[in-house]
Amino acid sequence: MSLLEDITSKDPHRIWSSSCAIRELRDIEELKYLASHLEEIKQKTKGVFLGGALRSNSTHLDFAIRKLEFVKTSQECLCRLYLLDDLYDPNREHKAENIRITGEVLIEGRWIDYYECECALCSQRFRVEEREYHYTWWAWWLA
Repeated sequence: MSLLEDITSKDPHRIWSSSCAIRELRDIEELKYLASHLEEIKQKTKGVFLGGALRSNSTHLDFAIRKLEFVKTSQECLCRLYLLDDLYDPNREHKAENIRITGEVLIEGRWIDYYECECALCSQRFRVEEREYHYTWWAWWLA
């Protein structure tokens, strides 16, 4: 099954799963293809309850739609999306070679206050704070 088939399936699990896959997707041609079907995606996902416990699973769909809108209307690097979402883990992005962690600023020499990061494509610099409540999340700022 393709991401387009999954996200337009009206099946809550397939919509959630494909939304998460779109969050991670870096293939610009695939993203442009999906963005060309944005209206269909919005229409077929409207009103589908995706569940969720501590956080609504619809936030993943909302972000996938924002990402596709970004791809459709912007020429900027995909790293700008870090500013729009709090689920981008800098360590995971570093392992995927999307960014480089260039530094860690510590509190009392023990706890990470924030990460200093740089986009691997455009060299945009970021300051990223790790935060917690019921789950770990990250706040990204342009440096």
